[in-house]
Amino acid sequence: MHADPAPLKVLLIGGTGTISTPICERLSEDPDIDLYVMNRGHQPLPVNATQIICDFHDIEAMERALSPFSFDVVCNFIVYHPQEARQQVAFFKGKIRQYIFISTVVVYDHETAVMIDETQKQGNVFSLYGQEKSACEQIFFEAWQKDGFPVTVVRPSQTYGKDRIPLSVKGNSCWSVIDRIQRNRPVIIHGDGKSTWHCTHTEDFAHNFLQLINNEKTIGNAFHNIHPMVVNWDMIYHHLYRLLHREPQIVHIASDTLALSTTYDIRSSILGDKQYSNLFDTTSLQEVISDFRYTIDIQEGLRRYLNYMEAHPEKKRPDPVYDAWCDHVIDAYRSFEQNLKGTF
Repeated sequence: MHADPAPLKVLLIGGTGTISTPICERLSEDPDIDLYVMNRGHQPLPVNATQIICDFHDIEAMERALSPFSFDVVCNFIVYHPQEARQQVAFFKGKIRQYIFISTVVVYDHETAVMIDETQKQGNVFSLYGQEKSACEQIFFEAWQKDGFPVTVVRPSQTYGKDRIPLSVKGNSCWSVIDRIQRNRPVIIHGDGKSTWHCTHTEDFAHNFLQLINNEKTIGNAFHNIHPMVVNWDMIYHHLYRLLHREPQIVHIASDTLALSTTYDIRSSILGDKQYSNLFDTTSLQEVISDFRYTIDIQEGLRRYLNYMEAHPEKKRPDPVYDAWCDHVIDAYRSFEQNLKGTF
């Protein structure tokens, strides 16, 4: 009689964010997984997850907190800076079978290609976020090449979920834009609204991500986990207007003009990312997982968001700073258009 194999011990670092929450929930339901989640303990976890309360930036505290445990797979959703990547390599080297690092497609030089696969040149001149994620990748891959550190890199595009959706220019939360639409106030979209965008619902991301865990074929490689459907920014907003039963009131403003803002970091978010019409190849992911699948299109994702917000009115927070900023920018832009009209 053969003994049942021991459950796979998986540690999530983070585990309660937009991307990681559905992954955490699904892993907690798997009887073949022993799930551990390390974070600062601010959010509740599924009942089957063992919570380890610790700030992973504090290496000494992490050593104490993790010393009673051993893990097969570590998934870290909150490494943003090169020093954090170095610390993670030093801490987990020789202790685990796989380390999954969540990177981003913002690492790429978007200006030198339209169709992008995982070998595309990196170097985003506008986004510090993308630059630092790229530096983290380099540290992890060097550790793989030098010492066999078992890293798998996952590069999402924009991943959205129950309380977050793709938007061009927003304030403190996505609701800042929805609030303006509901009050029949015009909203801003960068450029002409026709640049393309890949956006992936967190439930779809989780489905494909789970197949990378303990998958030996992924070690030492990077993968796009991205919905293959392409939309543009006007399409996203027109879906929202239809769902909210409002007539579109959209003001298109050049990305370079919006990037002059000193109130919001539009240089990074739009010049470094949203202004580009890139297409992301998912062939590499399809080759290493057996059930490559995305089922939630953008209209369904937006509908779910609006339903969630209706069920959680406490999250409908006004954003007067953003509201005043939009009015000021739109008024200034319309005045500029009027003054320019007929002069050339």
